[in-house]
Amino acid sequence: MRLFTTLRGASLRHDLIAALTLAALALPEQLATARLAGLPAAQGIAVFAIASLVMVLLARDRVLSIGADSSTAPIIATALVAAAVPGSAALLAALVGGILCAVALLKLEGIARLLSLPVAAGMMGGIALHILVGRLPGALGLAVTAGSPLATLGSVWQAADAIRIAPLALTLLVAALCLAGRAVSTRFPAALVALGAAVALAAWQDPDASIWPRVETLGNSWGLAPPSFSADAVLSLLPVALVIAFLCLFQTTAILREGHSDAPSDRRNAIGALGVSNLAAAAIGGFAVNASPPRTAILRDAGATSQLAGLGAAVIALGVLGLAPEVLTLVPSAALAGILVFVALHVFPWRSFVMLSRHSRAEAGIALTTTALVTVLPLQTGLPLAILLSFLHATMPLFATQVVRLSQVPGTTIWWHRPAAEGAEGAPGLLVLGLTAPMNFVTAEGIVAEIRAFVACAPERPTLLVLECAGLLSLDLTGAAALKALIEESRSAGTTVALARVESDRALAQLAQGGVLEVLGTDRVFDSVAEAVGALKTLAPQEPSALFPGI
Repeated sequence: MRLFTTLRGASLRHDLIAALTLAALALPEQLATARLAGLPAAQGIAVFAIASLVMVLLARDRVLSIGADSSTAPIIATALVAAAVPGSAALLAALVGGILCAVALLKLEGIARLLSLPVAAGMMGGIALHILVGRLPGALGLAVTAGSPLATLGSVWQAADAIRIAPLALTLLVAALCLAGRAVSTRFPAALVALGAAVALAAWQDPDASIWPRVETLGNSWGLAPPSFSADAVLSLLPVALVIAFLCLFQTTAILREGHSDAPSDRRNAIGALGVSNLAAAAIGGFAVNASPPRTAILRDAGATSQLAGLGAAVIALGVLGLAPEVLTLVPSAALAGILVFVALHVFPWRSFVMLSRHSRAEAGIALTTTALVTVLPLQTGLPLAILLSFLHATMPLFATQVVRLSQVPGTTIWWHRPAAEGAEGAPGLLVLGLTAPMNFVTAEGIVAEIRAFVACAPERPTLLVLECAGLLSLDLTGAAALKALIEESRSAGTTVALARVESDRALAQLAQGGVLEVLGTDRVFDSVAEAVGALKTLAPQEPSALFPGI
């Protein structure tokens, strides 16, 4: 792996402008995201800085930004509450980094594409809802610990008498300013301006923090704790680490695809650099990091030419906190809640949901189901179930059964499924059916039932049944047994069965291994339907030559 790749041909002037632009967003965003992860706000700047340094060393992509991320922060927070052991955040980051590095080294980056669009949209929607609901206590001025969305809503309901309007107003004001600024220009530092306005308002109207409580701090400590390795801790955090690593894979792939740098080698480098960034964050006692869509977009829009822009933004943020550490004590908790509300609204995949609702109600239903799973259940449970749902969604077409009737295209030797010709009368005694799915333990019974239904509905019992097998990609032992039974049943009823267009080498081998060809006869397997019909016209006992005039 080459070092400092992005520095070749870099423009310091453009990178400095991009760094200032990014710092305006990254400073308040990283502070807020660290709080979202249940950790000291300043720790967000620490992991952002170390990740930016790693990216300068290892990354090929000039604008990919790594740091604390709002999509993984709620998962980290939930895991830390369950672990309740010092150093758990760093251990989780080390596990995530190890998994990502293994994926890059083993060239398994393609698994990120297994997450379907509906499930991905539902996952991001659920995470956005987690962020929104988790900020309610701070936005309403309640001393309530945020948990799962349902638990948080229940706690807020019980403490409804203590709700205060002032923190809610400040949260909504900051969120509105961020949204307005983004509407004006993606380069406008709306988050920094909104945060500065909130700090000034709080210092003027509420110097003793009685109206707007300030961000909690740990004195001069940033809460960095080295990882505490133990077998029990590793085993308890490993499922969560796998979920976070998969999210990192998906999100990084999506960002690279958006930037048209999605070649396998580019993905592998980005995922490897992200893995090393997590290991570096663990080494300093920080929490897991991820690629960020909004920060990457800002660097791209600002004209960044190298990873120096991200490192420069991190240095600026560190400088602000190093020279003026008391700045955190001036930030109202409601202001950071407002920034996170803005982040949640930005993360929520509005366009994907609209597109899915227009394109496919079934896929829109999968997206909504995923959102419900991720929202109602704890994230460490809901996200694995959502990923499982993605795999099921990807394999659903393999288990869908549909047998279609084929008819000859006039004037050709082509047999095709033509729904408009379903009612047309074909050659007497001939039935040609197309198999559109593999025959396995799930589909075999349905496929055979549909074939029997077509035979039963024919005007007269077919003397020749041709099964066009272009869609038969595979055949397990259950499918082979069902097909053999159908052939023997048809033969006893006076119907010859033939197979045509078995294009899959796997399916052809499995037909032989499963004993289908032995029962059927290899002379009943043809390259085309027309060849099968022409060859079987003279076969006894059906005498199809008299039944298929002109064929």
